[in-house]
Amino acid sequence: MKFETKNNLNRVICTTEYQPENNWIYCNWEGYANVDAMKEWGLKFVDLLKKTKCSNLLNDDSKSTGPWTQAMEWIETILIPKVIDAGLKQYAHVVSENTFSEMSAKELNIKIGSTLEMATFRNVDDAKSWLIAKQEKVS
Repeated sequence: MKFETKNNLNRVICTTEYQPENNWIYCNWEGYANVDAMKEWGLKFVDLLKKTKCSNLLNDDSKSTGPWTQAMEWIETILIPKVIDAGLKQYAHVVSENTFSEMSAKELNIKIGSTLEMATFRNVDDAKSWLIAKQEKVS
């Protein structure tokens, strides 16, 4: 199962795919995500979580540009409760080299607190290793 999200310029900014062989949902972000696109993505992501019953997210933000703090309140108050209700347990976030994007991820990690296990990484391989280790603890 896979879907794409486009920004207000009709450019694909995120490809989201359930990868059953890894037992995670992989999101590959690229470019700038406006608030409306992030909200659209979030609601589709919740639906995908429910359909797959997958509890692991690998969110690759390494190619994104700009901050997403403008969507932080919506993410914190609307999206996070919905994804937790849908069964998300582990959230591996690969940060962009863009300082503002990295700051947004760190701010989200602080705000989530203990409601969802989130870790930030500089590269995809470290994020994958963390998710694999988390899954091994559960089995």
